[in-house]
Amino acid sequence: MPRDSAVTGNPPRPSPARIHSLDALRAVMMLLGLVLHTALSYVPELSSGEWPYQDRQASDGFGWLVSLIHTFRMPAFFAVAGFFAAFLVERRGTGAFLRHRLSRIGVPLAGGWILLFPLTAVAWVLAASRSGVPLAPGPGPEAGGFDLMHLWFLYQLLILSAAAALFRSAFLRFWPVGARRLADVARKLLARRWAFLVLVGITALTLAPMEAWELETDGTLLPPLRLLLAHGVFFIFGWLEHGRGGSFGHLRDRCLARLGGGLFFHTLYLAVVVPYIGMAPVEAPFAHGAGMALLAASMWLFVLGFLGLFRRWLDAPSPGWRYLSDASYWMYLVHLPLTVALPPLLAGWDGPGLIKFALALGVASAITLVTYHYGVRSTWVGKRLNGRRYPRVFPRRAST
Repeated sequence: MPRDSAVTGNPPRPSPARIHSLDALRAVMMLLGLVLHTALSYVPELSSGEWPYQDRQASDGFGWLVSLIHTFRMPAFFAVAGFFAAFLVERRGTGAFLRHRLSRIGVPLAGGWILLFPLTAVAWVLAASRSGVPLAPGPGPEAGGFDLMHLWFLYQLLILSAAAALFRSAFLRFWPVGARRLADVARKLLARRWAFLVLVGITALTLAPMEAWELETDGTLLPPLRLLLAHGVFFIFGWLEHGRGGSFGHLRDRCLARLGGGLFFHTLYLAVVVPYIGMAPVEAPFAHGAGMALLAASMWLFVLGFLGLFRRWLDAPSPGWRYLSDASYWMYLVHLPLTVALPPLLAGWDGPGLIKFALALGVASAITLVTYHYGVRSTWVGKRLNGRRYPRVFPRRAST
């Protein structure tokens, strides 16, 4: 990773209150959740029970799309979340930060789950009854038991935020000299050109214990440590980026080359793991280890590439992007029942899978955006999600 002026030994500079490009990146990563969950209905042979419906026009292209999005979406989100978490801790202090996280993440998580779990269970049963291909039974919201569903990442974000903030507070209180030394080491490490190899190596180690051929997800209240560590690496990376006084601006150069490299390594990863998908990783340990190493390289190239891409071209204030950034939280929270239920409604039509996918995604996006604009943006719910109530105006008239 190349140097920037913020890591040459000078004291860290305070970050600006709002970095528009990172807001936009966070919004895009959230909204890609709608794309991913809609596309799952068009992935062939998704027979593990993790999704209730498979359309008759399913194709391998959707499987590739799901795998690609899953590779970078949450890692990029956690990197940005870690950066903003460090900023808030520094500006508000540990106690105020934890209260802020509980208010802006914990309350929507609890309220969203209470509302969405029964709706998703009903949508799940509907989708399973209309699947064009018989799917093997498996766990789902309709099966009972506790499952955070798509809200799992908010729960893990709460855990990582609290752990990082409390660790920082304890270090500063009981060993301030050590805290300064640790921060200095982190600044120097991230400034090195070979830091990328260190990041890939650490992530490969966190992926090695995965019980699947990809980065797993988990909706339980006691998520496996391997998942917290895997996401935590990206969260701490973002946290340290703020601590060293940077804001990912040094990644603007060669951002497209990094994205191309991410696609290249993702292709190699698929070439290695696809032949073994039906097997348990312990049955093919060499292939699993090689696949996870390639996946780690792909993840970091995508994350660094997207950070640089957004910092390069979306740094200027934009009413439209600001509006979408505010809306994306609500849109992601409530989208799952829609993305489960809408594709089965098109089951009787033999149109192209791509058109059906686009229709289902478009309707789900429109419903979530309209409900945000007219029912959330200027209400107490909008204040809880966005920090304050915004006037119900269209983006072209919104302030930045």
